[in-house]
Amino acid sequence: MLPFQRVLVLLLSFMFVAQSADSQVVINELDPSGPGIDNMEFVELYGSPNEDLAGYIVVVFNGSNTQSNNVFDLTGYSLDASGFFLIGGPNLPEADFVVDQTNWLQVGQEAVAIYDANAADFPNGTSVTSEDLLDAIVYGNNQPPSLALLDALTPGSNQLNESGEGLADYQSLARLPDGGTPFASAEYVLQSPTPGYSNILQCDGGQIQLQNAVNENLCTDASELVLVQFTHVTDVPSADFTLVMTDPESGLILASFDGAAANFSGLGDVVVEVFGFSHDAPLDPAALMAGQPIEGVVGSGCFSMTTNSVVIQGETCSPPACDGGAVTDAAGTPSAVGCNGLENSIITFGYTSEAIEAEYIFVITDESQVVQDTTAYPQYDFSSLGEGSYQVWGSSALGGFDGSTLVPGSLLSGIQGLECDSLSTSYLAVSILGCESASFCEEIFISEYVEGNSNNKAIELYNPSPLAIDLTGYTMETWNNGATEATNTQELFGTIEPNGVFVLMNALADPELFSAADLVSQITWYNGNDVIALYHDGELIDQMGEFGADPGSPWTVDGGSGEMAEYTLVRKANVSQGSTDWSVGQFQWDAYPQDNFDFIGYHNATCTGTPDMEIGFTTSDAYIYEGGGVEIVMQVAYPLQDVTVSVDVVGGTATAGDDFPSLFLSLPEFSFPIGSLNNQTFMFAAIDDEEPEGEETVLLAMQIASGDAVLIIDTMTVHIQPSDLTYPVYDIATVRSVDVVSGATDSLGVSCELRGIVHGWNDYPSGLQFTLIDSTDGINVFSPLSDFGYEQVVPGDSVRIRGTIGQFAGLTQIIADTLIYEGSGFITEQPVLVQTLDESRESHVVTLKCVELLDPEQWTNSAPSFEVDVTTGAEVYRMRVDANTDLFLSDPPVGVFGLSGIVDQRDFEEPYFDDYRISPRYLSDISEPVNAEFTVTSPWNLLDGPIELMNISTGAGGYYWTFGNGDTSDEPDPEYTYDDPGVYSIGLTTFSTDGNCSDQTVVEIDVLLVSVDELGWAGSVYPNPTHGRVIFESIEEILSLRVMNLSGQVVRAVTPNTARLIMDTSALLDGVYVVVIQTPTGTKTVKLVRER
Repeated sequence: MLPFQRVLVLLLSFMFVAQSADSQVVINELDPSGPGIDNMEFVELYGSPNEDLAGYIVVVFNGSNTQSNNVFDLTGYSLDASGFFLIGGPNLPEADFVVDQTNWLQVGQEAVAIYDANAADFPNGTSVTSEDLLDAIVYGNNQPPSLALLDALTPGSNQLNESGEGLADYQSLARLPDGGTPFASAEYVLQSPTPGYSNILQCDGGQIQLQNAVNENLCTDASELVLVQFTHVTDVPSADFTLVMTDPESGLILASFDGAAANFSGLGDVVVEVFGFSHDAPLDPAALMAGQPIEGVVGSGCFSMTTNSVVIQGETCSPPACDGGAVTDAAGTPSAVGCNGLENSIITFGYTSEAIEAEYIFVITDESQVVQDTTAYPQYDFSSLGEGSYQVWGSSALGGFDGSTLVPGSLLSGIQGLECDSLSTSYLAVSILGCESASFCEEIFISEYVEGNSNNKAIELYNPSPLAIDLTGYTMETWNNGATEATNTQELFGTIEPNGVFVLMNALADPELFSAADLVSQITWYNGNDVIALYHDGELIDQMGEFGADPGSPWTVDGGSGEMAEYTLVRKANVSQGSTDWSVGQFQWDAYPQDNFDFIGYHNATCTGTPDMEIGFTTSDAYIYEGGGVEIVMQVAYPLQDVTVSVDVVGGTATAGDDFPSLFLSLPEFSFPIGSLNNQTFMFAAIDDEEPEGEETVLLAMQIASGDAVLIIDTMTVHIQPSDLTYPVYDIATVRSVDVVSGATDSLGVSCELRGIVHGWNDYPSGLQFTLIDSTDGINVFSPLSDFGYEQVVPGDSVRIRGTIGQFAGLTQIIADTLIYEGSGFITEQPVLVQTLDESRESHVVTLKCVELLDPEQWTNSAPSFEVDVTTGAEVYRMRVDANTDLFLSDPPVGVFGLSGIVDQRDFEEPYFDDYRISPRYLSDISEPVNAEFTVTSPWNLLDGPIELMNISTGAGGYYWTFGNGDTSDEPDPEYTYDDPGVYSIGLTTFSTDGNCSDQTVVEIDVLLVSVDELGWAGSVYPNPTHGRVIFESIEEILSLRVMNLSGQVVRAVTPNTARLIMDTSALLDGVYVVVIQTPTGTKTVKLVRER
């Protein structure tokens, strides 16, 4: 609809007369390609108004041979009063110079040039030349550049690409602003064509597409609000926009809507073709009325229709007349247990069904599906039936039921409705037990399980009884990754008050969660595929997960609506005791989104099985982008009466009509009928207002309009993320500075684009988190919503991040709303050797030269991460090992090692200058540890020769021994003999294989001189060393035997006069002894070692 934009001439032409009075004639716009047959191609010139074009020629050069194939002599023509001149195809009515042929401009490679020359000098086939050249443009359509044309006509410039945005048929190459510098290819942009008038657009129809492709087919009777969101791509996002729905056969208008959202409710079975209009002044309301032709839409200013349309098939999708649906207990659990004759034998149930107009009853049967009773009220006292196993079915009927088919003793399959009937596809399994007491409310159980981001982990225990419970004798265990024994055990202590809770907390949880802690415990080191067990006096009383093999993925709960990873799980209010059968227990949980802490620190449960009716939003926060929509879900439990609720917009920063449709200010009431567990939903939509702005919010509040129920999550914040924010590009250092007193980031709330190289790994798998480093600094990148299709975080990738600067626990970060991948294989930052982790090192790769573990017991290999202390001897540092790295599950390093990694921060209190950590990225970030260790036999007799020394060091590439008397050695296993007795300190220094680190150890040796007979002896002493008894055997009679210590003292003397002697040495101290044996032929000495 290009003629609609002609009104721009009247508005803008006068603006450019003065500034271009002396300007040179240049190529102002070029459009070589359009829809269908190219009969509207054009070249637009621009210069001083009314300038005579005598002596000018326009030449078209073919890129395949760099020769001319068209020349246009402009003698006899002049620029118009606004400075424009248009050379165009035969169907372009605006053309001043008509080229009576199609495809006279090729899509490329090609060039158009203006010369101050004679047309006769450029017959077709003339080689390209720069002589007398005034201006030129070289272009293509996704082809390689024509270097010959570029070098001759626009040296140093790039070949322009009309298909750069994939819309060659709908865009031209246009100078902004009009005129400009000759040969300046960088001044051209891709935008909607404006042949013969200014390139500065006031409106642009652009293109539309469905925000969600599933809306190509939709139910027009789904609700009072059947909202469909569109995306509008335009070169003038600041212009107003109107959607127009038409009948595609007649072209007549059905309805129109301001903005990029339309309501299809009530249209029935219909095919709708949707167009859009961009305009800078109001459109004529009369032209937009239903029944008017789409061609008649006009406005008082610039208006332009979209170059495409979207076709949508609308259908009437009436619910079935009868639908038995599904039956569960009132909390959505497929089974229930009660005690005969006690209050909890009253079981409350509910159903889900699409037949909202039909009558619904509950049918109680035995296990043979013989009818025992029926009720329309969603509750039944099973004490009237006694102990046993029962089933609760649902039946839907239109026009009522045939009463004769409902009598006790009838078969379930025989139930009939008067007009139609439908049996539920599932039943509630009820077990009524013979209980001695109401034991259901006497024992504590797990009431909440938090598995959130990073270390946000907690377990809550609940006391359902009316008495305080002493926790002595209670223990909790985690069995990680299919372990065959408990990985962590926590003995409990303290007291839980009646209906009170006790919360076990991860030491590194966020302050918001940590404030609910009663006990910090390693029991919270779990990751979703583990078993959580609660014991009382050694007896298992509650569990989450199933003992046995690792499932390989998180345990699911509530029929798959949640799982034990990245969810907050709250025990259903009708659960009054723990479960040691996971096949039952997995259905006893309500699942809420990750990092929802609304329920921690308190719990609601009942011993009667009939808690208060509950209604609420399923989450407290929802995130959408401008132009998008999100389904708002309200859920119900224990529906014992009819309740209606209202939902109102009560606050936020977004503006109705501009940021979201005004119809959300008057939403209808939502009904929750008795017995029905159906969710109530509506689609909340955000308008893409095309205004550059940051995040905006809408606060929704729910309140009871009629009936009585407890509101669980009664407020919800919808976060509208920007889709059209203008992002200035900054170096990271520009936004990384902090206040020197508080440590708060100076650029909080600043929206910008940062460009850099990816480092690290994705530390937030449900979204995105990694480190971005450019030549100036580094920053943490975080997105709680999406990974933007960047599914694999690869170090060395080049990306552009758009978002808003924030700070978490002292760590400066950019909250991303856009990621643009640029390439891979770039050099990452090399580690810098440091001695201090501080703000200057945050989000950088550093190396601590030589450290060792302070406490190897901290190396727990607990997911999703764990922390250990490392030290150089002078400084202590915090090291974090993440489960997403290959260092996880490795053995703790023994000895001294080099440590590299990325520095982050977890300081929750201002000023934010403490608690920096180093996180290694790979196993190779820890160098081979070197450990100095050896043993030496002491005391030692000089007469025994070289000392007994055993080197058991590890990871060493070199050694240096000192023997305490000035002697040294660099041998791995030196042989050394002392010359004199004395006490010596033997020192060993080992050097790592890379030469960067060393380790030292010192051991003392007591060297003595004890004279003994060195004659041989025909006999044996065993066992030697000895722990108790020692046997002396000789081929000769042993006349006497003396045992001396290395000081020469006799500690034992005997005269056995026999060839075999058994001696008890248990009274001797550990050490080395000299035994002197007298035989008829002489005196012999042997060495005896005594050890425990």
